[in-house]
Amino acid sequence: MFPKDPSEAPILDNVAARNAGILLIAATVLEVAAMAHHPTVTSSNILQAIEQIARMSDLSGWVHGLLIGLMLAVLYVFTEFGRRRGIALPLVRAGLIAYTIGVLAMMGAAMMSGFVITQVASLTPHATEADLQSSAQLLILCRVLNQTFASLGVVLMSAGIVLWSIDLLRSRQLARLLGVFGLLIGLLPAAALAFGALRLDVPGMTQVVLLQSVWNIGVGVLLIRGIV
Repeated sequence: MFPKDPSEAPILDNVAARNAGILLIAATVLEVAAMAHHPTVTSSNILQAIEQIARMSDLSGWVHGLLIGLMLAVLYVFTEFGRRRGIALPLVRAGLIAYTIGVLAMMGAAMMSGFVITQVASLTPHATEADLQSSAQLLILCRVLNQTFASLGVVLMSAGIVLWSIDLLRSRQLARLLGVFGLLIGLLPAAALAFGALRLDVPGMTQVVLLQSVWNIGVGVLLIRGIV
């Protein structure tokens, strides 16, 4: 609904920005909490690993389903951030495209980890040695797909943060400071992946989420304060 009085438009726009900032901070905190409850397979024995995966299937589904929903909520806020920065600007638009594709890739990784792998562990037979070998090969394929999607997601989300950060460097005070930190937050995971210093297992992915949470909270503060 459009305001009857044109003078109300800036007020409603500020309210929308503040609400988006609150949503971004809340979703970011919940993402960190969800990663803290991410199930982990502790056994290297294939039979025990399959049993652990099957046993944790419900928890894994809830955690990854929640993470997918939170990623979409964060993406929604960044569309608001991009609109306010100026979606017609090349850096802002390119950042939004990169981040969006990164989120889609990360959702693919979450689907593999939270739903496909657990179904493979639950539905495939593992009564004989041949069954176990087949299950192990399927799980290896799922892991490769998970890691591929996750790596693409991290790189593209980082690229989006870098592009937005470059745009923020033309701003003043707090926004420019966030732009400087954003360059580090965006470049560090991508560089670590490129040089093999980062593995996107549960601890590695948690580190990425924690690092990106600094950026998210910073953008949330800017939106709440109406700086962007």
